[in-house]
Amino acid sequence: MKFDIPLNTDESDASHVEIFKSWRSFSDVFEGAKRMRVVTYCDSPEFILDLFEDLENLERLEVVVGDVDDYRERLIDKPDLADRLEQLRRDDKLVIYLCENKEVHSKLYLIEYPEEDQAGEEADEDDQMTLGGEATTESDSSAEASAAPAKVVIGSPNLSRNAWSNQTNVGVVYDTTVESGLYAQFEGLYQDHRDSYNKGGPFLEDLSEQLEQSDDDREEVIKLYTEGRVGTQDELGEVHGRLADHIDAEVETVDLALDGRTSSEDDRSQSADDAASTDESTVSTLSQMTDFDATVSNDTLTTTPDAFQRYAQQVFDVPTMHLNEDRDQLKFHYDGTVYRVTQPPNSPEKVDEALAEIENYFATVDDYGNSNNATAVKAHMYEALLWFFWAPFANRQAAFYRQHGINLDKALPYLYIFGESIGGKGTFCRFALSLISGNRVEAPVDADEIGKRKVRNLRSAHTSFPVVVDDITKQKVNSLDTLRNYWSGWTGETSYPMFAFISNDKRPGEWFRNRAKILRFDVNFMTSHQDEAEVNRLIDTENPIFQWFGHEYLNRDLVLGEDSDALREVREAMLDLYEFADRPVPGYFPTEPAEQAYDTGRERWRNLIDRDDVEISKDGDTLQVTFPESMNFELHEYKRDPPMTVRIEKRGLDLIVKTPDEFFDWLGETTEEDPRNGFLAKARSALRL
Repeated sequence: MKFDIPLNTDESDASHVEIFKSWRSFSDVFEGAKRMRVVTYCDSPEFILDLFEDLENLERLEVVVGDVDDYRERLIDKPDLADRLEQLRRDDKLVIYLCENKEVHSKLYLIEYPEEDQAGEEADEDDQMTLGGEATTESDSSAEASAAPAKVVIGSPNLSRNAWSNQTNVGVVYDTTVESGLYAQFEGLYQDHRDSYNKGGPFLEDLSEQLEQSDDDREEVIKLYTEGRVGTQDELGEVHGRLADHIDAEVETVDLALDGRTSSEDDRSQSADDAASTDESTVSTLSQMTDFDATVSNDTLTTTPDAFQRYAQQVFDVPTMHLNEDRDQLKFHYDGTVYRVTQPPNSPEKVDEALAEIENYFATVDDYGNSNNATAVKAHMYEALLWFFWAPFANRQAAFYRQHGINLDKALPYLYIFGESIGGKGTFCRFALSLISGNRVEAPVDADEIGKRKVRNLRSAHTSFPVVVDDITKQKVNSLDTLRNYWSGWTGETSYPMFAFISNDKRPGEWFRNRAKILRFDVNFMTSHQDEAEVNRLIDTENPIFQWFGHEYLNRDLVLGEDSDALREVREAMLDLYEFADRPVPGYFPTEPAEQAYDTGRERWRNLIDRDDVEISKDGDTLQVTFPESMNFELHEYKRDPPMTVRIEKRGLDLIVKTPDEFFDWLGETTEEDPRNGFLAKARSALRL
């Protein structure tokens, strides 16, 4: 498009060429500006905001950004920045437009200044002015206001401080007014840039719409928005879902574990090519699949089941597993084959053998472990195994909970297992992963591989296979605050994986504890090579118990209980298998959450009666527990022991229990013969004083 802008201007439109040797010399042009419209190639949202706030007289700034890279990526993990930018956009003070389909390297600045009176001072827009001897309002003086001075700069400088230390830029500067024909022509040039390359409207307009439509707090909506490219992730998840559905339809499905059978060349030969049409951005992301013999042409991706599965394993570190559309069959994609996971049990003897093998694994606590309470350890281990059995079906439970308006992020617990470095945590995860994958997956994800971006990306993997992160610190877990609102963007169209964390550290921060099942393997193993070989044999033995469990679980209706036990139906399904096999249920089987039935923190509090130097007194409606100075470093652990319903505040060497009733409910009752009953009686007596 041609714009007839004269190079030789008239007397009212002076022009000159200026060399800008520093950012300071260039930014001097903006001083005193009232309104600015800019086309620039590169900048950052932080810089634009800083510039707007630094220019004291600036009332409105409009910027067209020519760099087509996703601008939203620059807001990741910056909710405060997004909050400020959205509010200014909503107030029509700072508006950013993106060039969405083409890089634009133009640099154009339209700068308007306040009108000056004859004395050279800015006229007060709020004052009444006199015209022809009559008092007039601002609207009556529009003709004079239209003569406000303006500058136009066109040339090489970007609206950015970057690289000015070793750059010099040149620009043509026009001194004019907002009413001049020259200025109108430059306005047309600016408008063409804005309208030609932006079709989606102002940047953050979608955030404003989400804020208007959501019932959640503004802070929560913005935090979710700044967690990553949600739209693209949803789109990728949908594409992965379509590919998985195509593979399910085209590839012969075999049983995951049936008489020791594994994938064969015959299975693989029936894997047909699959094609899925996608848009440009998704094809670009999926182009990584070309490393596995897939092809990308125009807007079409062509791949094989084996290529798709190897791509998913490399990118996400977990294989594809999902419930089919009817949600009555769990499918597992591995080694180019689609496996049926859920199968009905047909032999009580076989189920009995499978349950015996599980119990043999738990018996390693008795055989090779050193623990003060082996029953509690085995209960926590069994609870962890139930979580692993439940995790692939968590999306089913998410759909059920969402129908009833339940907060998914607090209702679907992550798993956190902690204990000593030789407490068998990593070995247990190998055992659990082997059971749910038919001995095909054992290795967890290394903690160095997990971060906020990884968590975000895993939501587009379309898999319900759990992500198990080994050897992670509680500080790293605390930093993964993407998990706070992990389910907020879930639509039910794609499967989200659950997370399990294995750590030598004790409990993480409060927000995570409020969303997690926290289990302690309070044991250490000192094993010989023979003992280790026996444990490996138990792990490597093919055990179909998970397949039978899945069938029992899917044939149970989900119900809303009187408590918050997410694994209620899981416990019942396992007990069904014990009944089917006519096998006695072991005493350590967790018929209720093991972290409640065998609460090591509760035992620690009860045992305070053994210390004469711990004092208990009433402080208003609260309970004050005073510890000796020698226990100063233990106070944090005691503060974290009770559940979140028990509110405790630390004040020096005191712990103030703000909810005594919940505190006593948690401590429970003891028998009269139990010496710890004295502590409870002492505490209750103190509260009644």
